[in-house]
Amino acid sequence: MEILIVEDEKSIADSLRKNFLSEGHHAIIAVDGDEALKKVDLFEFDAILLDWRLPKLSGIEVCKRIRETGNQVPIILLTALSDLKNKIEAFNYGADDYITKPFSFEEVFARIQAVIRRVKTSRNEIIFGDYVLNILTRTLCIGKEEIKLSDKEFDLLRYFLFHKGEIISKEKLLEDVWKLPFSPSSNLVEVTVKNLRKKLESDSDKIFIRTIYGEGYIFINE
Repeated sequence: MEILIVEDEKSIADSLRKNFLSEGHHAIIAVDGDEALKKVDLFEFDAILLDWRLPKLSGIEVCKRIRETGNQVPIILLTALSDLKNKIEAFNYGADDYITKPFSFEEVFARIQAVIRRVKTSRNEIIFGDYVLNILTRTLCIGKEEIKLSDKEFDLLRYFLFHKGEIISKEKLLEDVWKLPFSPSSNLVEVTVKNLRKKLESDSDKIFIRTIYGEGYIFINE
């Protein structure tokens, strides 16, 4: 497993990393929220251990921003906060599990394994209308027929599916899907949306992607 440990207490972070290494897994450390987001952009992780109280950006804010990009990596929050309202807040922002400090490595390791198994089972496929989007194989199928998508068409569709019912601006799509700053002269978003819309609607009588003029796009799965 590839684990990201986001923890500003050096003793806790070093202890977790040492234990993961002893179990034959790889772990890297981020000491604040900004560093965590940069590492998530650069590398793919099997799970993230995320402290709630961090310098620069809180664990909750980091979790929220990761989920806004469509990234569904398993996230376990580590915190001394034990109130029910804190747990509910964590889950509402996209956390998969919640461990209260102090904890044992055995508990952390067991929770990570359980979350990864659960997430792999539940998040490998996304069903909308008559379509099935497989995250692992990066394929889109309707019945037994595969609809050929380019890499960016796949990434865009996955992003839309994780943000169903939200109006998303072209600027936000360019930033989150293409990882590029907004440029008024760029038509990457418009062209890719047009091509994706054509492929979806050629095999269905439903309209999934609607243009909200002056605001962006919204994906609807009724």
